[in-house]
Amino acid sequence: MRKTYRFLGYAIAVLVVVQAFAIARAFFGLSNWINNDGGVVDKALLECTDCDQEFTAEWGFAIHMFFNGLMLIPLTTLVMLVVSFFAKVPGGVKMAVGLVVPVALQVIVLPMLAREVGSGFGGLHGLNALLILGLAVVAARRAEVGSTAPSSAASVVV
Repeated sequence: MRKTYRFLGYAIAVLVVVQAFAIARAFFGLSNWINNDGGVVDKALLECTDCDQEFTAEWGFAIHMFFNGLMLIPLTTLVMLVVSFFAKVPGGVKMAVGLVVPVALQVIVLPMLAREVGSGFGGLHGLNALLILGLAVVAARRAEVGSTAPSSAASVVV
């Protein structure tokens, strides 16, 4: 179970990197579509469900917002929380809970606040992503350290 816990920690970190890649690709693709192809982004385009507004990187938004952001990262984090109860990683449950909270903020609270209150919360969304990345790596590393450290019963003082 330690290996599973470690794998899930690193998987969350990789998924956060994929998030950053996807949103950057989407915004730069959108920018190129506007600058090079004369594309226009307005309320009508955002509300249109059957428009031909294909630009090179539009899948970046879908990956960031839906596939990765609303499904994979929260699901992987919840699986890690369940695994943490059986993995016997020192502080593993605390680390998993410590990941669930910022992921919930990331998925539910910060996007809503960015839309309803102000775009500054979008900046917090990015900073929180870095926090999630760091926590995921630390959690995975704890599983590594815990799996290689000798147990107190096995060590004998001579």
